[in-house]
Amino acid sequence: MRGDTILGTVSETKPEFPSASDTLPATSHSGRTRHSTLQLLAAGGRGLRSLADAAAIADNPAVVADFFGATHVGQVRKRNEDQFLVAALERSLLVEGSSLPAEAGTRLTDTPQGRLLIVADGMGGHGGGELASAVTTDAMALYAFAAMPWAVGRDDHDAEELGRGLLEAVTKAQARVRRVAQRKNVDEALGTTLTLAYLTWPQLHLVHVGDSRAYLFRNGALHRLTKDHTLAQRLVDGNAMTAEEAAHSPLTHVLVNAVGGGTDELDVELHRVALAMEDQLMLCTDGLYDMVPDPTIAEHLARTSEPVDRVVHSLIDAANAAGGRDNVTVVLARF
Repeated sequence: MRGDTILGTVSETKPEFPSASDTLPATSHSGRTRHSTLQLLAAGGRGLRSLADAAAIADNPAVVADFFGATHVGQVRKRNEDQFLVAALERSLLVEGSSLPAEAGTRLTDTPQGRLLIVADGMGGHGGGELASAVTTDAMALYAFAAMPWAVGRDDHDAEELGRGLLEAVTKAQARVRRVAQRKNVDEALGTTLTLAYLTWPQLHLVHVGDSRAYLFRNGALHRLTKDHTLAQRLVDGNAMTAEEAAHSPLTHVLVNAVGGGTDELDVELHRVALAMEDQLMLCTDGLYDMVPDPTIAEHLARTSEPVDRVVHSLIDAANAAGGRDNVTVVLARF
């Protein structure tokens, strides 16, 4: 399913730790500390000032881990209808004017709260799939920016509240896809998969619709965290087909659940996983796993001496070398 032969990448590097002076009160020209009781606006000076605790950053793998994402049109398709997003969630305050020491133009930033990873694989003719995946990715990013809790506690109540919010966000994305389809007069059956990971260490919150996938690579073993929402998988679940038969059946590409998809029915899969150091999390579209078997994917992820961007590109290259029958998108996080 998918767009022009453009390779899109997003890379996230480890942030430079702020120095202790970034959090100290501003000092007057005479060298005496002024407004010493101020905790926020006494950073002083124009430009970017960090309020983050360097130790807190260093101890948060969701902030300092290696992240990279890329997408490719493949060898057969004329359009790329895949989308991906890698984003850090953090608070900031831009001072536009104040009688306090912070000058106009000073931007105060706090410790990043976590990461948002999204992969979406669109379906629908005449650019409809590309539209659906883009609208859905944008809608989920908007939820993360405007409504998602900045910090999630570790008890079940907080996790359940976040889960309800994510479900509501997907439902709103579904409605938005339908509205955009009507406004642009395109096939209302357009739709998209959605696999979203919200990382707030050590918790991984997964949202999944369709047949893109999330994998966890731990201790040399590859574990699939999501289930394919396809007709073939439904038959396997009903004991009407074996997993081996499903792997070679054309029904494995028939989605029974998608964001949009011409129906108001939506089955959202939610997971909560406890992550550990040296884990790797990979989100991908079917353009990867249809071309590259799981054991080979595991071999690529085992190359931990290589940077994550090289591993991502090697996986995409492997899919294209095997035929590249579809668009291929990979997002990888290494903790």
